[in-house]
Amino acid sequence: MSGKLSKRLWGFVIIVTILLAYIIPYTVLSDVHAWYGSFLFWGIAGLIIILANIVLTRDWRE
Repeated sequence: MSGKLSKRLWGFVIIVTILLAYIIPYTVLSDVHAWYGSFLFWGIAGLIIILANIVLTRDWRE
């Protein structure tokens, strides 16, 4: 049961991260005119997505 809850939690993390990757740069960071404003956020969001995918797929078997 806890494995199922963990997978749902990581799935929720992926969904929230994807939504924030669209919302934050176009709202909060819209006044930042330097390239590193949204690029840094998207880089961190990408790392979170990669980590979540590793956690979700580490138990897959053939």
